[in-house]
Amino acid sequence: MNSAGMRLSLLLSGVLAPVTVWSLSLLAGLLLTLLPGVALAVGFEPRLVEEQGVRVPLASSEPASDHYTEETRVTDDMVERSRYWIADYLDNLSGDLDAFFVDAFFSEDILNDDVRGSRAKVSFYTRRELGDPVDYKFSVSVKLELPNISDRLNLLLESEDEEARESDPFESVENNNYSAALRFILQESEQWKTSIDSGINWGLPPDPFTRFRTRRYAYMDAWKMKLTQTVSYYTSKGWGEDSSLQLDYPLNIEKLFRFKAKAAYLLNDDYFKLSYSGGLYHELSSRAALGYVAGASGDTADGATFYNYSASVRYRRKLYQDWVFGEFAPELVWERGKDYETTPVIMFRLESVISH
Repeated sequence: MNSAGMRLSLLLSGVLAPVTVWSLSLLAGLLLTLLPGVALAVGFEPRLVEEQGVRVPLASSEPASDHYTEETRVTDDMVERSRYWIADYLDNLSGDLDAFFVDAFFSEDILNDDVRGSRAKVSFYTRRELGDPVDYKFSVSVKLELPNISDRLNLLLESEDEEARESDPFESVENNNYSAALRFILQESEQWKTSIDSGINWGLPPDPFTRFRTRRYAYMDAWKMKLTQTVSYYTSKGWGEDSSLQLDYPLNIEKLFRFKAKAAYLLNDDYFKLSYSGGLYHELSSRAALGYVAGASGDTADGATFYNYSASVRYRRKLYQDWVFGEFAPELVWERGKDYETTPVIMFRLESVISH
């Protein structure tokens, strides 16, 4: 227990990491940009003097001419433009933090995330829950843009859901079922993204499917909201729909808070599966990140009830260049089937994410 506590304290200490070199560089750049204009505005004009055969600038103590001062006067328009530039820069920064840091770095779902370009993910992980045998999972996902055919067309390849795991690592590769689909993007703008997928699960028997998805983006002050609605039809399962809400709030350039809620419905089951989670994601460096995630799941079979709970710490690090990752995630779960006893879980993941 003491050793585990020491490891956990080392993970938590990353939250108190000092200000990064990047932020200091940004401050220095702003000072270098603003100081010359301030000097000219108060009446100092640079002159060139000769020093050892080299002409170098020297600040003059005499005021500059009225004509030159008039050209460099700081006006209200200049101040307003500077304010709008800083606001736009911070908005883009928070957007980049969301898209790259969480969606790309943690690569939870490359087929449905908002990171542009062709991407491929190959993942192998092992998970051990106290009292149960070790299980393994191999998965692969590919999202391939087809610009030579159409800018709106994507090819999707994916293995089955990660919840299906095997007790043998080799069986996790051999027993995988895969799906292939074509995605046509119907509409894409800053506020809306609508697409339709048509494909087949290559199991026995094959399972053709069609999915229609629409996504709405909105901003509420510093909050970024993403609403997603999916309607699907699978030959094996029938009609279904998924509704999800995601709220992102950038705390600073290194930390992001994310809240997610989801409801899934199958017409043949006639009840909703519910889940929600909250997470704090912290960029420790350009090569490492930490996530604190807690959530719950349930359904409406006997009324809206949440009966499984979890809390985990995800430490993820680049192991080779920018496309091979390792992840270590200790977790505590409380499940109704085990009378809500505290059950420790540990997970190791090796993953390759290739993007273009």
